[in-house]
Amino acid sequence: MPLLTMVRFITPISTNRQSSAGVPKLPPTQITSCRTKLSAYYPFQHKRKTWKEYFGGPPCFNCLAEHIIDEVKLMDAKGAERYKFHNMNTGAEEFHKLLIACGASLTYATKEWVNNHYKWIVWKLASLERCYPTKAAGKFLTVANVLDELKYRYDREVNNGHRSAIKKILEGNALPSLMMVLCISAIYSHPDVHKLEAVGTDENENSIKNKSLLAAKRNMPAHIELTDGWYALEASLDVALSEQLQKRKLFIGQKLRIWGASLCGWTGPVSFHEASGTVKLMVHVNGSYRARWDDPLGFCKHVGPPLAFKCIKASGGRVPRTLVGVARIYPVLYKERLPDGSSIVRSERMERKALQLYHQRVSKIAEDIMSEQDENCASTDDSEEGAKICKMLEQAAEPEVMMAGLTSEQMISFSSYQAKQKEARQNEVAKKVENALEVAGLSSRDVTPFLKVRVTGLAHKISATKTINKEGLITIWNPTEKQKADLVEGQVYIATGLLPSAHCTNILYLHARGSSTMWKPLASAQAADFQPFFTPRKAVELSLIGEVPLASEFDIAGVVLHVGDVYLCSNQKRQWLFLTDGSKFISASQSTDQDDCLLAVSFSCSSASDDGAFFSYALSGNTVGFSNLVKRQKDQTRRIWVAEATQSSTYTLSHEISKKSHLKEAATCAEKWASSSFDKIQQLKERVLCIIGDSGG
Repeated sequence: MPLLTMVRFITPISTNRQSSAGVPKLPPTQITSCRTKLSAYYPFQHKRKTWKEYFGGPPCFNCLAEHIIDEVKLMDAKGAERYKFHNMNTGAEEFHKLLIACGASLTYATKEWVNNHYKWIVWKLASLERCYPTKAAGKFLTVANVLDELKYRYDREVNNGHRSAIKKILEGNALPSLMMVLCISAIYSHPDVHKLEAVGTDENENSIKNKSLLAAKRNMPAHIELTDGWYALEASLDVALSEQLQKRKLFIGQKLRIWGASLCGWTGPVSFHEASGTVKLMVHVNGSYRARWDDPLGFCKHVGPPLAFKCIKASGGRVPRTLVGVARIYPVLYKERLPDGSSIVRSERMERKALQLYHQRVSKIAEDIMSEQDENCASTDDSEEGAKICKMLEQAAEPEVMMAGLTSEQMISFSSYQAKQKEARQNEVAKKVENALEVAGLSSRDVTPFLKVRVTGLAHKISATKTINKEGLITIWNPTEKQKADLVEGQVYIATGLLPSAHCTNILYLHARGSSTMWKPLASAQAADFQPFFTPRKAVELSLIGEVPLASEFDIAGVVLHVGDVYLCSNQKRQWLFLTDGSKFISASQSTDQDDCLLAVSFSCSSASDDGAFFSYALSGNTVGFSNLVKRQKDQTRRIWVAEATQSSTYTLSHEISKKSHLKEAATCAEKWASSSFDKIQQLKERVLCIIGDSGG
């Protein structure tokens, strides 16, 4: 069993005292104030040795000495709680009396407090006796050492305010998501899947019921107890960790480095004994790692290494840190949730159109209601003096003369009445507008921007195994301006706070919130230690598009020959665009063959969308650069290439393409060819019209 440790190892108090087999001699005690220092060793005057420095290496499990009694050999945390030193019949109750006699306060050194610490002290010392029988030689698990440990803990916790990781978490002064090292001290439940399967096969008549029961049992979380050496907390494991427990890869005494955990059942600060059975630590496989045997228990001072991207489990909870290479960054998209529960995803350009249309509709409804309100002007209490003056002014032949004759009190009443009338009219208009917008489904828009980033896992250059890098697609909801500006294709990042979806596919899908996710660029020198992963963007010539794999993304620049109308097809709005880049004619200037020199690009969206055409009709005749098109099956009948424009696809007019863009040179080349190839352009346009006519479009 691995060693249970505190923060640092304390050299045994007195190695020449008798062991539990002999009669210990306790030092005389005095009754002192509860704030009086009890431990003779704390604070420490010298730097303490670490476990590795003192013991030299990890524990040895195959050389249990014969002088160790079976009770110590087989002791676990539960057994430590009941353990008594036989010759003196001394247990937790007797140590409580001894600690009080040494000057501890009953207010702090309660029976529950002593019982708790007695259990962890005895288990630790018994583990040392088992794991290092030669070094320990019966000198660790003694009455004197247990009492000294209790005094030490009392001084640290009561007199000096030290709190362990679990105590801080239970009291609400530390987040459970912080990285910490805890030890498995007990296993409460883990279903034996093999046994359940055996039972299920015996009862054939209830096979369907047994299968559903087996599936439910398999998804039941296992429960264990974790300790920081001072206190313990029940933990609930996710499905992946429960499977590891069932395979005996998790065991009592093992240390785990846990990151990104959460609390269940915690409503406010509680003590360790109040939390028992009610508060649980929710632990996920993506935030759990094996810890070294000599890692100190408690919160970690240093952040651990990032989780390898290929090791992320699809349903294994949030990923605290991972290392990824950014292969592609797609434009910001906008997802609108509609009142009926459905949703529409739009590009930035389409979102601007949708927002403009929304404001136009809202303004039209508001203007109609306001015009109706002017015809039916709201009135307040006619019995008020201001209302009477207003009525008199409306009926007066010369209202200006009458106004001049009003007293100051009458003017105040009239002004007050006008203000009330204006406020009432505004409130009524606002209420009517709000009701009308709600009826029209225009009360508000629930729109969330998101950014998709295609990433890949990294492999070290000196790695002995050659594996294909795992690919992933990260959706960042509400990305920050910094993320939109700083994320760069080809850069390696340490990403924090990613949450994988439950779908198990070849591509790992993850989600993140812009405000809670951090992207830290890896230094160039460190990134150079990994194998290359990035293929820079380049403009594909139409004459070489056959080399692009099917369903792969590509970028291209060309002359738009035709922009088709939007039409309905299988409850989808669809639109086609045809272009050429002249690359085939440039490479073979004498060629008159028009095969394989056209690219047909389609775009489709839900028929429920109010958006207009994806491709602007003004694109026809212009040179345009397209990004993130997806190659589809070639139309062998018409001998034209086919691609699909998705929500992530973008297009830019030639004069708007940046000089640094990979599309600039290709666009310039296509534009130059088009300017000197008027006849060829006309022939291709006629061919496109024939294709549209043949297809009935």
